[in-house]
Amino acid sequence: MKKFISILAALTLMAGCFSCSEEKDSKSDSKPVEADTTISEADGSVDEPVVQQQAEFREYNAEDFKTINVNLTKTDKEPPFKLHSLNISELDFGERMPPCKQGEYRDKYKPDFSDIDDPDIDDEYREYMESVRTEWENICKVPAKGAIQFWRQCGNDIYAAVGYDTYCSGGDHEVSIFRVDGLTGKSTEIYRHSDPESSFYVETIAVPNGKVYLSVKDKGLMYLDGDKLVPMHYLDGYSHYLMGDAADRMIFLSTKNILEEIPDDYEPQPSEYWEEREGKKYLIKGQERVYSEYLPDKDEWKEIARKTYTQEEVYSDVNLDNDLPWVYGKLVAHTEKPEGKRKLDVVTDEYRVGTGITGLDILYADHDRLVVKLSNKNIVHIFDMAKMEHYVLDCSGLAPMCQYFEGGIFVYANNTDSNIYYIMPEMGLTFTIYKFHEKIEESYGSYINAYRGDGSFGFQQGIAINKQEKRDPETNNVIYTNYDYEENIYWVNGDEMNG
Repeated sequence: MKKFISILAALTLMAGCFSCSEEKDSKSDSKPVEADTTISEADGSVDEPVVQQQAEFREYNAEDFKTINVNLTKTDKEPPFKLHSLNISELDFGERMPPCKQGEYRDKYKPDFSDIDDPDIDDEYREYMESVRTEWENICKVPAKGAIQFWRQCGNDIYAAVGYDTYCSGGDHEVSIFRVDGLTGKSTEIYRHSDPESSFYVETIAVPNGKVYLSVKDKGLMYLDGDKLVPMHYLDGYSHYLMGDAADRMIFLSTKNILEEIPDDYEPQPSEYWEEREGKKYLIKGQERVYSEYLPDKDEWKEIARKTYTQEEVYSDVNLDNDLPWVYGKLVAHTEKPEGKRKLDVVTDEYRVGTGITGLDILYADHDRLVVKLSNKNIVHIFDMAKMEHYVLDCSGLAPMCQYFEGGIFVYANNTDSNIYYIMPEMGLTFTIYKFHEKIEESYGSYINAYRGDGSFGFQQGIAINKQEKRDPETNNVIYTNYDYEENIYWVNGDEMNG
């Protein structure tokens, strides 16, 4: 059932919500702006001098800021924005018969069911494979219902890649891109791929300024021009993933495995990883990772960072890129530990801030504001370079995670143990924007995923509404459990927050 939460903007400003400590005079090591004079020449004539303002790199220490410990004050008032919602489980994209399930292609893409005739497999596995074969044979007779494979939000619209091809050994041959009006649920098809000779698996969708960009497996990056796809030819041969959590910008992680061809009869060791391409086997010796930003208004790419990792590093549990620059809000930023010191600096291309913190995660950076949180606790630090104030907010009593979005802090957990909160940082005014069901049946379970879209922040809630158990007929022990989930998304449109 669709569930819409309409929260009207109503806000009473509250004073006295914070306390001050270590009140010091504001100061900075920043240098004054200097003017550079350039001469432009055209057709042999000399124009008047043009004065360009070139900002100097700024440096700050934690002691330069006046520290303000902000007390969080919960309010029952409605937050200063509207929370939208949509049950995406109820979206209907129709039914189609994929071309790979018909005629000569039916057997070409038939899954391998040869294990059924293997006398050495146990009866339970044979029974399972026979059920899968029966299901595949039925799929070849009736149209398939469209299922969302990937989706991304842009304001109040949802762009979804919808597949109609199931149990196909050759990929995805019937896929469409839909634009869904999140406020009404109405969907409009904007692109269709239907080709039994070519798979079309969408890895990424991005929609800056209303233009649709796609990353398609084995085809690379491209964009929609009307109903035509136009290849972009950036780092061909790489897989591209849109990294949208840090900023509403087109930041891509492009990866390419470093391969070494091996004979067909080579048996990889347990510590080795391998893949097969066009009938040949390759050991994975490492991976190259490239972070880049695409600038749609200029149709240009800007490489942010590039690094090569060994096979051992790729398959370790270590965060590979924690030492690489990244885009947070408006600026590229990274952490540095000055020689002989334990506490971290945050460095952008405009300034360096000595945070006085030993472990932190960067949340946001722009010309006059840096937002970080402690790595091991949900305590947020905001350095305001315009006011030379340092706000400290302890959000750990609300939930363990947070994101900075459009001047405020959203606090949440990726489970139903916590509600979703919104905090106005300078005042500490704390709104509860969504309350979860007081009790969700434990055997069914539920989950929460927070996400960033293009100009939006939201969270997805999945609630198991149907549980099916497969039990051993002799012991009655549960072999496996399947759930059907109802998927709801809730989001805040950044344009509405600013408007």
